[in-house]
Amino acid sequence: MEKKWKIKLVLLLTILGAIGIIAIIPYILTTLMSNQTIPKDTTASFVITVNSIVQILQLFLLVLIGVRLQRRVGLSAPILEGIVYEKKIPIISKKWMLIGILVSLIGSLIILLLDVFVFTPFIEMPDEQTPATVWWQGLLAMFYGGITEELMLRLFGMTLLVWILARITKKEKRNIPNSFFYIAIFLTAILFGIGHLPATIQVFGELSTIIVVRAIVLNGLLGLWFGYLYWKKGLEYAMVAHMSADFFIHVLFNSIFY
Repeated sequence: MEKKWKIKLVLLLTILGAIGIIAIIPYILTTLMSNQTIPKDTTASFVITVNSIVQILQLFLLVLIGVRLQRRVGLSAPILEGIVYEKKIPIISKKWMLIGILVSLIGSLIILLLDVFVFTPFIEMPDEQTPATVWWQGLLAMFYGGITEELMLRLFGMTLLVWILARITKKEKRNIPNSFFYIAIFLTAILFGIGHLPATIQVFGELSTIIVVRAIVLNGLLGLWFGYLYWKKGLEYAMVAHMSADFFIHVLFNSIFY
């Protein structure tokens, strides 16, 4: 059972993901202050508590499936797996960690420039802005993005897509074509952008073509990089790169430009 499902690894990843879910609570509380859809007799803390419990349960299921499918498609979290099962831990590539962070910095700048110069001029910004979050809330939120979202998107979503493509074409792990991984990377990034549309509606009150494109591009662009790192180096490299990007966007750039 343990060898087949890697329960210890699943539990560790779920715990790490749960930390991210808890860490983002202050960020969510601030953004919920302007949300008029919450019933007056329902406190924000109750909504967040129930939502967090549901998210953790869902995360456990997604991680369980993702870990189960990883070995079938050649994807992995080699560092964490080595720690959990006391195996020889692969040498952590400082070079690739640095590359992951630097590309995330460049990507974050591109996202900022695209928003300011490409999308914002064609979008009528809402009169009532969402309450601004403070730097430490963004700092905590990066654990949700870097850990929890990577578990849901890369470990589960991308792994599942590669497995489905391999299953349909009857490909084994050793001969899965690179195109399957590129397709899964792209689709996962697109789905992540689409997943931000409900929050986008709350901000703008409606959706237009340019607003939808903005949500997909700004939220999905760096996902292409995270997916590539997961494929080529391992889930941990994608996590570090994602956390770095969230730090640049929600902490550093947010403090400088807003």
